[in-house]
Amino acid sequence: MTLPYPGYSWSFNHHMGRVNPREVFSLLEAAYRFRQYPNYRNLVNQALVSEGIFTPNIRSDSGQVDAWRDYQQILPELGLIYSTRYIKQPQLTPIGLMYIDGTIGYSELFSTQILGYQYPNGHKTDISPAVKSELLQAGMNISVNRTELDANSGILIKPGVLILQVLVELNRQGNSPTLDTRECLLALVPTKNHSEWQEAYSRLIQLRQGRIASQADSRRLRDVQEWFQFLGQSDFVIKEGNRISLSPTALEEIEQLQAILEFHENPATFWIPTGSNERENALDWYSFFGNLSIESQWITPDELRSQDYLSENYPDTELLDEIDSPPVTVEIAEINLRPFLPNIPEVADINTDVNLENIFKGRMRLRDKTRQHQEILALLAERLTELSYNLSDDPNSVDLLADKDGVETIFEVKTINRRNFLPRIRLGVGQLSEYRYRRQLQTQSRPNSILVLSNTLQLPTWIPDYFSSDVRVGLLCSTSYSFLALTNGIIELEIQNIS
Repeated sequence: MTLPYPGYSWSFNHHMGRVNPREVFSLLEAAYRFRQYPNYRNLVNQALVSEGIFTPNIRSDSGQVDAWRDYQQILPELGLIYSTRYIKQPQLTPIGLMYIDGTIGYSELFSTQILGYQYPNGHKTDISPAVKSELLQAGMNISVNRTELDANSGILIKPGVLILQVLVELNRQGNSPTLDTRECLLALVPTKNHSEWQEAYSRLIQLRQGRIASQADSRRLRDVQEWFQFLGQSDFVIKEGNRISLSPTALEEIEQLQAILEFHENPATFWIPTGSNERENALDWYSFFGNLSIESQWITPDELRSQDYLSENYPDTELLDEIDSPPVTVEIAEINLRPFLPNIPEVADINTDVNLENIFKGRMRLRDKTRQHQEILALLAERLTELSYNLSDDPNSVDLLADKDGVETIFEVKTINRRNFLPRIRLGVGQLSEYRYRRQLQTQSRPNSILVLSNTLQLPTWIPDYFSSDVRVGLLCSTSYSFLALTNGIIELEIQNIS
């Protein structure tokens, strides 16, 4: 077995076997709730214990409850938060916000992140002493970090995609679509990129025929075991002991699975490190992996979304749908604007002597708009303020109205996923058309209008001209800390370029 470099492994967090929907949700929700507090760790720990999510688990070294320290490391591994190694306060990524908002389910979340997880990445940066020793013994120079080592070694692999490719091929060839940890380590782990996946398949067949004899390194085997735990949280496989097999869902949806595997094996879908230092690459990685495009997302077939499925996959079912209009019809013809204030607290506004009892009695929810919606709106407002726009909104209609030099622009933010993006785009266009018309009745001047989507997506070639020329609506996509213009209007490009 020839590895890409001595000591190479699919290293992965060794807590995967301990996660479940409720715990992941509670960790994320508590991190978001207390993200602005300087003492957020203590507040998160107290919340998790008070709400019965974790036992106190008092640490012997500190004598303090620290469930956050024990469990939080899985969150940046999965791209759900930025690592607190680089950003001190918890910062959820878009897909992390999608989960606590209920716009993506637990198994869909894991399925999506399994497909997107790759080497090299900006989270796996440390080179262990054992690997350094193996590199030196082989006469190789030690790179600055693991990300650089992987990139320089020509590695460009998504292990979840490779494993599923091999299982699908086993099924296609009439074999049982199963794989154990030893087979995966010896046959699949040496693979550098997806153009070599058939070689990995051939090694697996030779291994099963007894034509390859090799010992499985226990340290690397543990990493594969964690990958199997990761896969076991998805819709794709059933895990039994040290063996996985394609799930009934994967076998029923084999064409959808094959299509998304082909999408993900394309080198154009990979993250490539381009930063000048480790921190730049890490932040860019979390932005990339935590904000995958619509095409990258896996969706569970509707016929499998039973009530039991919904209860298991959406721990906070109150947040399944974002409300797009007030519950009571507002009997007014005009849009009533007010100065815009982001619905997100600033650090300076927070009382650090927080009354925990009051907070623990009920979660601080945004019932009419999702957290992701409000985060995008706040970032958009920040960018427009930098561009010297005056901002206002109407809680019963307009998300945001920006005015500069007597020209108004109405923005509508829509959170989307792979299941709902088409109807929500149509809804957003309809809302903007109405708001634009009503505002023109008030001012005798037609405002511009721009639809802002929470994910990037590949649209049919006719869409930009349809938006620009027919409905005359601009189109922006949110990409973590920036915006991508899908139409070429002056305002969309202005916002994109300042991001």
